[in-house]
Amino acid sequence: MRWLVPILVALAARAAAADTCDSATLALPNPVYMQIGDTQQPLIKELGRALRDDPNHPVTLIYITSDSCTNIAAARAKTPVTVTMSFIPSTAEDGTWKPTDPPLTCTPPGGAVVPDIINSAVFVSICDQTPLPDFIASDEGAAQAYVLAVPKASSTTAITAEEMYFLFGWGGDMAGVTPFSDPTEVYIRLTTASTLLAWAANTGVLPATKVKGTVKLKSNDVVNALKTASDPQKAIGILGDEVYDQNRATLNVLAYKSFHQYHAYWPDSTPSSMDKQNIRDGHYTVWSPTVYMYYVDPGTKAPVKADAKYVVDLIANKAVTPAPPFDSAEFVVDVGLVPLCAMKVTRDFEGGDLRPYDPPEPCGCFFDAHVGNTPSCAVCDANTPCATGVCRHGYCEAK
Repeated sequence: MRWLVPILVALAARAAAADTCDSATLALPNPVYMQIGDTQQPLIKELGRALRDDPNHPVTLIYITSDSCTNIAAARAKTPVTVTMSFIPSTAEDGTWKPTDPPLTCTPPGGAVVPDIINSAVFVSICDQTPLPDFIASDEGAAQAYVLAVPKASSTTAITAEEMYFLFGWGGDMAGVTPFSDPTEVYIRLTTASTLLAWAANTGVLPATKVKGTVKLKSNDVVNALKTASDPQKAIGILGDEVYDQNRATLNVLAYKSFHQYHAYWPDSTPSSMDKQNIRDGHYTVWSPTVYMYYVDPGTKAPVKADAKYVVDLIANKAVTPAPPFDSAEFVVDVGLVPLCAMKVTRDFEGGDLRPYDPPEPCGCFFDAHVGNTPSCAVCDANTPCATGVCRHGYCEAK
């Protein structure tokens, strides 16, 4: 009878996956349905766990991942999700679950559900220049950098925008970019994916359909291709920076010299640090804002689902009511994103020129402290007010 055990386990797993997200079996509190880019999954896992464990206002994030342009089109059309979705368990449900573990699954209520929140990890305009309809509101969450990753065994440490222009535009075998001469080892994403769109815009290989390389459907597919490359010297792939951060043990990131720069820069101040210093100050140029969209009443602009705006506000580093027992900005930083309040540069469109940025509510000292740098301002709390500046995230920011 022992042979029955694996069969019964498999059937039990299938039964669990078949539960609808609103079933009595799962009893998921305050569900918020999302359609996000796969680069945003680390953040949603971290935030989702904290929201499920909030004793005062628990919220369940239930999501699928898809490409940015696909997501934007789905938001405009209010396209329902009909496939199995993922959700994050509470500590009570699974005390051993970690954000690096796979999420749990459920099926949409009634077989289909229109997501409450839809995400793009690039400027909306690179996918569709038509203004968003009046029933969609949006907010920018954080800066998302994109990187060029190579296997750990690769000896390449840096690359230029000019080299990437030829590599993307002509293909590995015709580009003349040593050592990346094999087009089957140059790993890219679909033309609807933020990763490809950002690199295409920043290297001038537009439209993105012109980019040459071996297409992978998901970020993890690029990671796996790099890890198993037949020739580590010839392999290179495009990834979101926070996806790379989770795979530093097996991959390296290349320093990148943009057009008109004299030097190549890593996203961080050094290849081993995770301070995102060069993203924040504009030395590393390949990054985009993450955009979170949700539905509103066209007349009053009130959110169709209050908890959808609640979640977007948490991601966008805004005050919410009720205040949660955690600081959501910490999750943003932990997964390798940069809150816009910690940025010193901005841009107006995908791949556009960078210009100085002075955040209206800066959080640079909080960011520095959280990544291990020495902050330039004093600590503060309800019992220790700031002598100057404003207390924000535990530090006396300049304003």
